[in-house]
Amino acid sequence: MKYNGILLLPVIILLLSVYPSYAQIALSIGVSPTSKVIKLNPGESYSDEIVYWNLSDEADTYRVFISGFEQIENQPGTAIILTAEEDAITNYSASKWVTVSKDILELEPNKNVKLQYTINVPTDTTDGEFNVEIFLISENAYQQQGTAAFTNLAAGTPILIQIGDDYVQNAELLRFVADKKVYEKIDVNFLTTIKNLGDMHITPTGEILIQNIFRQEVARIPFNKNAQSLLRDTLGNYEDNWTQSGYLTPSKAIALGPMKAKLMVTYRSFQPGFAVLASETTFWIIPWKIIIAILTVLLLAIIIRISKKKIEKRV
Repeated sequence: MKYNGILLLPVIILLLSVYPSYAQIALSIGVSPTSKVIKLNPGESYSDEIVYWNLSDEADTYRVFISGFEQIENQPGTAIILTAEEDAITNYSASKWVTVSKDILELEPNKNVKLQYTINVPTDTTDGEFNVEIFLISENAYQQQGTAAFTNLAAGTPILIQIGDDYVQNAELLRFVADKKVYEKIDVNFLTTIKNLGDMHITPTGEILIQNIFRQEVARIPFNKNAQSLLRDTLGNYEDNWTQSGYLTPSKAIALGPMKAKLMVTYRSFQPGFAVLASETTFWIIPWKIIIAILTVLLLAIIIRISKKKIEKRV
């Protein structure tokens, strides 16, 4: 057995957190590791273990399941476990490659249990990235609800399996806009849509540069600061916020009137500078309440001055 390497990535925890239709509930169960990225070759085998432990004062029984997962539509950094029907037809599930040492786990209070698993990559597997999740379902819930018990997902380990070296990292920037054209206060949401055209997951990162009408830099904010990833063949909507209490920056640049925002994003793990996604958008910052108040004061001052002059002439 040859093992080419494992990378434990914090971002993958965000990427593969299980959401609504298979939502994770608050159960006193721990799991280690929480996620894995494994690099293998066609025909290769890899074995390891997952450790579960019961943090509660009561024993419980859990059934072991294996399935692929997919990203929630247009939501980067999320994933849901596939149904058996979906898993059977998806192109990127590695569930059929995985075998486990046990189908049932008995978790005693304050004790841990190890689950061994083996991944056997078929010899005809193409290069690219595949996924699988090994997870537990409460036995009591499963007996009562069948597959509907997936809503009681206790704990799982999502695994990304990278096959070969001839893979593609490619992406397309579909949208970059501000959520409104005119703002009274500086509370701007930038909306970005990126499509993953490659056969690996990507984690777009970069920054948004904001300039005023004089081309002065007003702000520079990170893009995708939570490092939310996109699975292969998916697209994601990102939202980044620019908030500022005043209209003047520490460098004395004014944040009023027409503004321009420039997005620069990289996504490749190898030579990211050769694949940059860039776009621009414009918007206005008009504190109309302040402007009306100033105009009102000026108008009153003019009226008062004219009135005084008329009175002085009469006298």
